[in-house]
Amino acid sequence: MKKKILVVVLSAILALSFPTAMVAEAYYNLPLDVGNHHSHSGGSRSRSSGSRTSGSRSSGSGSGVNDPITAGIFIVIIAGVFIYGMCKKTYHKTFSKNNMPYNANQQITEFMRVNDPNFITEGFLGWSKEIFITLQTAWAQRDWEKIRTLEKEELFEQHNTQLQEYIRLGRINVIDEIKVLDAYLHKLVIDENFENLIVSLRATMLDYIIDEKTKKAIMGNKKSYFDTIYMLTFTRRKGVKTNIVNGFVSNICPHCGATVSSASSGKCEYCGSIIHTDEFNWVLSNLESVDVNFVNDNRGIVFLDGTNQY
Repeated sequence: MKKKILVVVLSAILALSFPTAMVAEAYYNLPLDVGNHHSHSGGSRSRSSGSRTSGSRSSGSGSGVNDPITAGIFIVIIAGVFIYGMCKKTYHKTFSKNNMPYNANQQITEFMRVNDPNFITEGFLGWSKEIFITLQTAWAQRDWEKIRTLEKEELFEQHNTQLQEYIRLGRINVIDEIKVLDAYLHKLVIDENFENLIVSLRATMLDYIIDEKTKKAIMGNKKSYFDTIYMLTFTRRKGVKTNIVNGFVSNICPHCGATVSSASSGKCEYCGSIIHTDEFNWVLSNLESVDVNFVNDNRGIVFLDGTNQY
């Protein structure tokens, strides 16, 4: 509301600051066509313009009085739009409607519940959203140790190495105002040893890099929001079932079947067996964003273990 009031006030001031002669001259030099520009992925621009119209100017005595007034109205509108555009949040899409990932929610859900009756799609997607936000927040806070329980060891080491390089260079990747707009199951890939469940997640956020000492932005824009689709791949050992304890998903040791509290690579506190995260629960094994080069796959379920059926 305050921004709208500011727009009106500044527009009025700008319009009243024009002398009558300049207003009249501006009126006669107004373009016939005013287009709206919107930024899209890859920096491309799409222009939507109205149809061109032209009309004859009347030469009566009334035209000398009415034209400057009409011009003033046009200037107020144009100034208002310009100032509002400066105040409005800027969004950048890194995807287009033509490469939206295939939604395989129903197909994957039906398959999963045949062998894993406790698997609940809504609950899994809700958990996926929490994982995504936790990852982004930890990255911005430069505290990647808290992610060790959520990522597969190889992915954790890769991300941790990248983060340490940011710290060495004295840079902070600021990620703020994260909002998850949508999430659904995109694809399930089953190989000889693991199930790989891919979630398509769309989110908006502020994403820019600042200097650690000066706090000045050295890459990106502090007011520019990114609207992006991410592909999150979660992996667990084939045959592992979702375990519910007191209404919550719990980790199960694949060797003795005991409920374990350890979520990272280590030993089961009951049988002493060496366990890895993806052996008893879903763990994030890959994270990437969808761009114009994304190849959509509408198969829903892919078998790499030679069965080709379910």
